[in-house]
Amino acid sequence: MYQLIGGELSPYTAKVCFYLRHKNIAFEPVQATAEVYMNFVRPRVGWNIIPVLVTPEKDVIQDSTDIISILEKRHPSPSVLPQTPKQKIVSLLLEMFVDEWIIMPVMHYRWSFPENLPFLKEEFGRISFPSLSVQDRNEVAEKIYSKFKGFLPIIGITDKSRQAIEESWKALLDELTAHFDKHPYFLGGKPCVGDFAFAGMAYAHLYRDPVPGYLMKTRAPLVAAWVENMNGHLPHANKLSLHEVTEDGWLMREDLPEDSRDFCAGDDIPATLFPILTRFFTEFGPILLSTKSYVTKYIQQNVTPNQTKIPRSIGIQEYSIGGIKETRGVFPFSVWKWQRITDFYCTLPFESRVEVDRLVVRFPFGLEIIKANLDDCRGSTTYGRGKVAANKLTGVN
Repeated sequence: MYQLIGGELSPYTAKVCFYLRHKNIAFEPVQATAEVYMNFVRPRVGWNIIPVLVTPEKDVIQDSTDIISILEKRHPSPSVLPQTPKQKIVSLLLEMFVDEWIIMPVMHYRWSFPENLPFLKEEFGRISFPSLSVQDRNEVAEKIYSKFKGFLPIIGITDKSRQAIEESWKALLDELTAHFDKHPYFLGGKPCVGDFAFAGMAYAHLYRDPVPGYLMKTRAPLVAAWVENMNGHLPHANKLSLHEVTEDGWLMREDLPEDSRDFCAGDDIPATLFPILTRFFTEFGPILLSTKSYVTKYIQQNVTPNQTKIPRSIGIQEYSIGGIKETRGVFPFSVWKWQRITDFYCTLPFESRVEVDRLVVRFPFGLEIIKANLDDCRGSTTYGRGKVAANKLTGVN
């Protein structure tokens, strides 16, 4: 059996957990206690991070994207990656945008509100130090709270940007409500990897934590219900599980067309998804393009045959959200996620690339992102393509 090391507070753990449940892959959840971190995760991974998957063969895999990619090869059915070009590109884009950009409201709503503190103290204390008393757990959790709150400025969360981050999240909740009113998942009748990425973020931080949880349940109850369904709660209470009364007065599950339980037919992208994608491209697109320039320059100036790893943050860049300009760190790990998209795009035949181009041209920076040449971000020609490794971004992955 697989073992998944993580915790309920971790969005990337939730992402993998929801995926495993959807695929009916048996696994044993392992709480990431301080002992597990110290005596298992750090010796095998190199630092304290979750989620970590231990395979039946005792292989140890870290990072939610890597875990799902490897499991998809081991357990290909039902696939969470569409096989048609536009839908697969959109699925990969959604995963990248969610994993690398939704971290803004996720971190803001968790660490900027003192009202969350009693809940967070108990959760962190119970997960990390289960053998301690409630009082001792709270004292330790207070230190963890202070540490994570200190990360906010490097992510771009300041007094200047907080209101704009909140307004963007509220608008996204409205856009998600409009979409899930028409479709059970992002791309139709079954979840793609983008669904698991967003559901993980939403559940672990924005649904369970008191302040954002109240906001989601009062402003966007349909989104809250979708999160519950992704977590395996109330699986019967959705559009794909309805019953009707037969002519002879008995209950029978409604016989829905088979294609209603699959991705949209004809490689179609739902129109209700366009506002969500527009928001992601508009807000995160310029950051992504700027990060490429920073990473390329850093590699040219710092990478040698004896030093091929890139730090988690390599500088400060300006960004804009809701008309507010602020600064944040430059995180090379985003480029690794981006490479997966451009690599897939380059494998497409000409006709399929044309179809993808017609889709993404409607979004700000869409063509620039899809067509970007990221070879200079992999390492110099002297040391070979693909040999530069970026460390993971957030420490909560």
